[in-house]
Amino acid sequence: MKNGLIKLLYSFFILILYLVSGTLLLLKYLAWQEVPNFGMASLGIVVIAYGLFRGYRSYKAYQTSKQEQDEVE
Repeated sequence: MKNGLIKLLYSFFILILYLVSGTLLLLKYLAWQEVPNFGMASLGIVVIAYGLFRGYRSYKAYQTSKQEQDEVE
């Protein structure tokens, strides 16, 4: 159980890191540049999407491991 909780916390930390990084890339594109760079905006969107995908995948893995553990007990 402890190992699963550590994996969940790590995955949550990485999710937050990806979301913040993607948001900063979008903010740099939207507000902090005089000349917009569309590559930066697309990279920000991809980073946010990948972060959400990682979050969903880790949530489903945690649910599956929790169900398997409940079946064993």
